[in-house]
Amino acid sequence: MSVSDVASLVKQTVDIVDVVGQVVPLRRAGHRHVGLCPFHQEKTPSFQVDAENQLYYCFGCGSGGDVLSFVMRYQNVSFGDALRYLADRYHIVLPEKGDPRTLGAGGADAARKQREMLFSVLRTAADFFYRQLHHSSAGKIARDYLQRRQLPQSVVEAEKLGYAAAEWDGLLGHLTSLGVDPELGVAAGLLAKSSKDSKKLYDRFRNRLIFPIVDEQERVVGFGGRALSDHLEGEPKYLNSPETAVYHKGRMLYQIPRAREACRRNRQVVLVEGYMDLLAFHAQGFYRVTATLGTALTPQQVRILGRMADEVVLAYDGDDAGEKAMMRALPLFLQEEVAVSCIRFPDGLDPDDFLKREGLSGFEHLLQGRRDLGGYALRKILDGWDGSSVGKAKVLKDLQPLFSAVRQPVLRSEYLRLVADRLSLSEEIIERQWLHGSRTGAGPSRAPRRRSFQPRAPQAQTLEERIVRLMVHHPELIPDVAASEAVGHFQEAGLKTLAEVILGSPHPPDHPFQATRVYDGLTDPGLQELFTRLLLEECGLEEPRVQLTDWLEMVLRRRIKQENDHLNEALRQADQDGDLSRMLDILSKKVQSLKPPGKGEGPIG
Repeated sequence: MSVSDVASLVKQTVDIVDVVGQVVPLRRAGHRHVGLCPFHQEKTPSFQVDAENQLYYCFGCGSGGDVLSFVMRYQNVSFGDALRYLADRYHIVLPEKGDPRTLGAGGADAARKQREMLFSVLRTAADFFYRQLHHSSAGKIARDYLQRRQLPQSVVEAEKLGYAAAEWDGLLGHLTSLGVDPELGVAAGLLAKSSKDSKKLYDRFRNRLIFPIVDEQERVVGFGGRALSDHLEGEPKYLNSPETAVYHKGRMLYQIPRAREACRRNRQVVLVEGYMDLLAFHAQGFYRVTATLGTALTPQQVRILGRMADEVVLAYDGDDAGEKAMMRALPLFLQEEVAVSCIRFPDGLDPDDFLKREGLSGFEHLLQGRRDLGGYALRKILDGWDGSSVGKAKVLKDLQPLFSAVRQPVLRSEYLRLVADRLSLSEEIIERQWLHGSRTGAGPSRAPRRRSFQPRAPQAQTLEERIVRLMVHHPELIPDVAASEAVGHFQEAGLKTLAEVILGSPHPPDHPFQATRVYDGLTDPGLQELFTRLLLEECGLEEPRVQLTDWLEMVLRRRIKQENDHLNEALRQADQDGDLSRMLDILSKKVQSLKPPGKGEGPIG
């Protein structure tokens, strides 16, 4: 495993939008995130972050790259320091000694093996908990609980639920008997150290129903545990694995692989808060559902939801606590420009109880009547108006944070119209009231009007640059470029190198185009910035294949002209020297150069 493998491990784990968003206020604009560049002074945002390809570029100053280059530039640190910073912040296991840039294969292999061992011990624990549930006398308390909750055995089996016995060292003893280093159990979040004696270890999960948590590759990365005793003595009802090198609860969701697959047919996903609520849906044969992992919803989780579905439906508990949780989540969806709606369960029911009472048909009826969450929150605040003029000012103050989070002009206009109609005020007066509050300090600042981002057009686009840009934006045309052999005649060394890396990377028709593979294949930072610019620039051509054919022909005809000019100069020199034999040889080459390009020279005409 090379140093590049270590860097790849970090980049696969870390979300660039999360890292950049900690220092740059970003707003979502389509599939990108846009903000003011942190590397130069600007008033109009020209800084873009591409979440899909995990790259950034500023069309103002030309800075671009991946998450490592961003940290290096922003913090003014070396490659190794950036790698260590991200590894430490996101709990990624790296070798303990040495500069990551100079790590040998042994150190890099140690990091990879550490992760593999964590996955292995977590899988071992999952199997142990599963056997405890099904085959131990102590597991009867968990089996009885599942029966009371009416969770079908098929779901219990499919999700590999388990049981952690009440003893303090059940899992510890099992791991020790298998020769597993207890410190590995600590690193995996399975064991904990005594606060009084750090050498004394004990099971983190005790007397709990166990829910295995898997990542996108369906590897067990952590556990959630539901207490089965009424006497918790300060213990939480639900206990989750701590953050580890393989488990990041704020950047994962429960049952995400199953939900993602179900969303392929219907790009709508239901979000619930609890493990049992989610499994109640699975019991009904409904798999387009996922859940948070014991924490409040995070921006990273919203981005995951936005990539897998076009609409997120919040199905939180029907009580006041569930409604408040939805209101806290709303700004995240508005800021990330992810469509979100909500349903409200009657009689304060939670999803599990409702499905037991009304079944899936009852839920689907609620789903059909779902409401836009922003509009729902808007009306809740407006319903608090007491009818007075003073009350109007208070309502507008309460509404302002919601409007500050809205990024989409159409949505903001619609919400503003609803408020104006309800309060019998003009939209202009409402905006002026928010501006007045900002100037006097009496209230939050008015949300600025935002224009959709328009990247600055490049001053000059060379023929070769246009061809490479088409390769990046229309990978299906890469074979046409390869067949033409035009890249071999590029005059700009940087663009020629970039084009050759693209041709040498996986691409259609045999493989999908992988922008990150191309970026990592470029060793020159200047070429990496060039690639990120071409990738993030617009490329709006109505007939790209026709345009490409013309451009490739121009490159080849330029090559023929250059060769002809060279032969003419050689012929002139031979004539001046009186070298008849050389003149005849040059004339023969000129005749050959005037012939149409052969099959190996690509789609011309």
